[in-house]
Formats: sequence, structure tokens, C-alpha cells
Amino acid sequence: MVPIESTVNCLVLWGARAGVGLGYTLEAAAVRLAEDIAELRDDGGVPAHVRTVITVLPQQRVLEIRVEGLSVESDPDRTTIREVTHALFELASYHNIVALDATTPPLFTQRILLIGSDGRPFSAMIGSGVGDVDSVTPPQKNRRDV
Repeated sequence: MVPIESTVNCLVLWGARAGVGLGYTLEAAAVRLAEDIAELRDDGGVPAHVRTVITVLPQQRVLEIRVEGLSVESDPDRTTIREVTHALFELASYHNIVALDATTPPLFTQRILLIGSDGRPFSAMIGSGVGDVDSVTPPQKNRRDV
């Protein structure tokens, strides 16, 4: 049996719509995320005037969501800005797999940029994910007890 240095090494944030293998590429996650955002918009979770554009940067393992149509001028207390940003971050998290150890990179990093009318970002949220933590079984190595 392999000794486990930390219980964190066996924990992962596994998004509800995430997986491995065929059909679970970063590009496929972006398509499913676009569908999720459309559904959220239909349910009133994203204002109709807000536009989102998803870009995949596969070499950097980044999923970027650009958000247009929000501003500090029209939302001075930033309530809608926070709600939309957090909702998009949570939706993207459903498609990510993030090990809690210190060595395994996440499936992707999400970068949410809120773009002002001047075309420049005025707010951003960058990270891997948020959600429930699950246990995973560590791989067993062939060892002989001596």
C-alpha cells in the first residue's frame, strides 16, 4: 500500500458536467457552457442586454468568458455585476476538474472579463472552480513489502 502524505492529495473538485475522455475536451466544455449560459439567460439569471463571448485558449488551458453590457455607471453598487460574474464562474466550474493537490493542474483556468463600453476590462474573476469536494482513489503502485 502506498502511504498518502495528505488527504488533500486524494481530493478533487469534480464539476457536475465534467468528465474525461472523448467528448470532454476544453472545446466541448465551452459548447456545453454556452448552452448553460443561454438557459440561465432564459431563466432570468443573466440580463437580456448582457452579451457573453466564450473563447478557448487550448495551449494555455484557459476558457475565457467576455461579458459586455454591464458597467459601474449603470450598476453603481455592483450587485448585478457580482451576481452575473459569480453565476458564470459557477457555471464554468460545472465543466472543470480541479485536483486539490499542489501538482496536478486543473482541466482549465477560467477567466471572466467584464468589458466596458471603451472595450477595456473593468472587472475580472480568474480561477479554476468552486463546488463540492469529492474523494478519489489514489493510483496503486506495484510495491513489494520488504
